[in-house]
Amino acid sequence: MRLWDKGQALDAQIAAFTVGDDPELDLAWARHDIEGSRAHLRVLQAASLLAAEEADTLDAGLATLASEVERGTFTIPREEEDVHTAVEARLTERLGAVAGKLHTGRSRNDQVLTALRLWQREQADAIAEEWRELAAALLDFAEAHRELPLTGYTHLQRAMPSSYGLWASGFAAALLDARPLLHAARAVVDRCPLGSAAGYGTPLPLDRQLAASLLGFARVEEPVTASQLTRGLAEVALLSALAAATGLVSRLAWDISLFTTSEFALLRLPDAFTTGSSIMPQKRNPDVAELLRASSAAVRAARDEIEQIVLLPSGYHRDVQLTKAPLLRGVGAGRNALRIAAHLVRGLVPTPQPLEAPLFAAAEAYRRDKPFREAYRDVAAEIREGRFAAEPAPAPPVDLAALRSRL
Repeated sequence: MRLWDKGQALDAQIAAFTVGDDPELDLAWARHDIEGSRAHLRVLQAASLLAAEEADTLDAGLATLASEVERGTFTIPREEEDVHTAVEARLTERLGAVAGKLHTGRSRNDQVLTALRLWQREQADAIAEEWRELAAALLDFAEAHRELPLTGYTHLQRAMPSSYGLWASGFAAALLDARPLLHAARAVVDRCPLGSAAGYGTPLPLDRQLAASLLGFARVEEPVTASQLTRGLAEVALLSALAAATGLVSRLAWDISLFTTSEFALLRLPDAFTTGSSIMPQKRNPDVAELLRASSAAVRAARDEIEQIVLLPSGYHRDVQLTKAPLLRGVGAGRNALRIAAHLVRGLVPTPQPLEAPLFAAAEAYRRDKPFREAYRDVAAEIREGRFAAEPAPAPPVDLAALRSRL
């Protein structure tokens, strides 16, 4: 059964191409599609387009389908194309003609938008917690090794005195600074498109605010023509926030990859966090850090793919269905990176090395009773001639309590 079927035969190759991978992808938000349908039937009831008994019958049928989704027994046959058709088909099989009333006043276009928005909102909340967990893991590491000295690098050259606490807390602070991007993305997502139908609404007296309230959306997406214009916009906003977080994860992974080498020898990974070589018996490899290093690329690629797809005229176009796969892929890659990064940080073992005297050159120049530029040249000459000596200077302090208050 196809919801759009008008009786004409469809070429088999065209059918396979147009269906694509929707039957597999739509299982990710089947529960959310059902949730949207349960809200819609109450809107129909409020508009006297569905009797209370009919609404209750349909709601019970949808609740049963939701349980099947949770148990993993709900499937979408390819001939049914997508989750919307599969849900209506199951209801029709079990409840009869009343199931046909559920589609009154809506299109598959606002159905998929509603399901995706519900899914994205749920994902944004899960990402927020995983984002916080990574920042917390970094602050725990910083607290445990607050005073432990560490060489600070610029241009990958030894540069200034630092500390393990300063290193880890810097990543935590950057993550916390970037978190408003996720809040902004959630606000873009948190608008209810249900009732916009195919992008131009319907002549029926449907209470869109009731739909938004039942689904917990902050507000209705108005006007109805905005819904199709924001298809892709909300996805890009969420993936852009994830790209910022995973960009920091990639930089953290780069540091870990470098610091665990024998050349740097500043961090150690437990054996359980490393893999081995198939030919070199002595090798242990930081594969986890190297894979995390690529996490941002996967998220950004998914975001860029969606941006390119939705460069379309206003109104609905079938192309936008192709945004579902990169959305699912990008969010999955980003969330996995946040979780694994937090786990990895909790396993890191510092292996501090003595700080070399030249790292304190700037501090020594500041101590001398002469203009800084003169002292700078004097210290540079002493280092060049091998006669430089300096009192160690501590790394800058970090207010970990203030950072923790932002978690």
